[in-house]
Amino acid sequence: MTTKIIKKKLNFQNTKNTIIKMEDKPLTIVETFVGAGGAHLGFKQAGFESLLVNDNDKDTIDTLIQNKAIESDKYILAPVEDITKEQLDEKIQGKEVDVLFGGIVCKGFSLAGVRNPFDPRNYLYKHQLRLVGILKPKVSVIENVTALKNMFLYQNCQETQETFEAYTTLSDKNKTLNGIKSSKRKSGQDYSEITTQINENKKKMKQMIESIDSYKFSVLEEIKKTYQELGYTFYEKILQTNKYGGYTSRQRIIMVAVRNDLNKTYIYPEELSCEYTLNDALNLIDYVDKNNPEKDIDNKPMNHNEKTVNRFTYIPEGKNIADIVDTLPEDLKISSFFSRGNTQRLDRHKPCPTLVPGHSNFPIHPWEHRSITVREAATITGFPLDYNFIGSHSSRCIQIGNAVPVQLAYHIALSIKNMLLST
Repeated sequence: MTTKIIKKKLNFQNTKNTIIKMEDKPLTIVETFVGAGGAHLGFKQAGFESLLVNDNDKDTIDTLIQNKAIESDKYILAPVEDITKEQLDEKIQGKEVDVLFGGIVCKGFSLAGVRNPFDPRNYLYKHQLRLVGILKPKVSVIENVTALKNMFLYQNCQETQETFEAYTTLSDKNKTLNGIKSSKRKSGQDYSEITTQINENKKKMKQMIESIDSYKFSVLEEIKKTYQELGYTFYEKILQTNKYGGYTSRQRIIMVAVRNDLNKTYIYPEELSCEYTLNDALNLIDYVDKNNPEKDIDNKPMNHNEKTVNRFTYIPEGKNIADIVDTLPEDLKISSFFSRGNTQRLDRHKPCPTLVPGHSNFPIHPWEHRSITVREAATITGFPLDYNFIGSHSSRCIQIGNAVPVQLAYHIALSIKNMLLST
């Protein structure tokens, strides 16, 4: 598949074969938790005008400015909870907001992390909805991990606060104990007593959660209720990126709220008939010239140590180290706890699994004995081949892992545009 075909698909294909008049006044978008700009690029490719973006990570804002994804003054660098109406008014200057998009931080919801029900980040959706109340966009979109559908939080009262403090104390103790356990394991010392203490703490934490069960509420239902109170009709659906022209099987819940006075019905984009693989993404990269590691720092492979490279050689394409750990030589065996990072070798013939943020390195290349590069991960996520990321290697990995795939955002943008411009 050539770059030319990709460009044609992104610029002209839409989900309902509706003819969109590109000469019409551009629709506008404001985005919070913008990150490196995956969703923002998708909306801009669909013809939206960027009014303002927000993030609390300077690297992401620098990435957007470096790539001219936003104007140099059209951002607010701050936690979403600190954004004020005065700041919004100053930046937007009275322009109508058609879409407010927010891929709210999902660490507390994600099954890939520790699902701490008291993680303050779990409540950031409330601040996103506060901004909906201020900006009154025609359409509000929240993107998050699918685990949000089954996420429960707790009412804020004395009993839950006291439980929160006790739960957090034990959680912090277990983090420390796990660190000690890891050190003992690496040095060959016995750590059975530490394991016992960790399990006892987990049991107590479970009992704490059960004791406040009556204060529990569904996050998804709370979001829906708040939108309805703000005067919006609420929709939610899980979309899978490779069904919309992307190279990853990443699934996300896409919540769309449409302002009632518009009298519009939202229809999610239809899945495409064609699907692409990891190999299709890698074939786009110009390893000889533009993306040669000597020219493109984002395509420079990690410098793995010899032992890590040797371990990689034993992992077949499409398999995880957990699948073959028992067959490894003794000097290459590692703990039975495995992350989804560089212990998994990708399959070139399938879409790439979700790239998990928080790792300093990504999964293993399908046939080379190294992690995929920042550039390869970015291409899988839909970023242009000349899109440059600012920050440390770890920061750039996190930016891509957090990004909404460009192709998925593009088709969501088209579906909203079709609705808003329809008569």
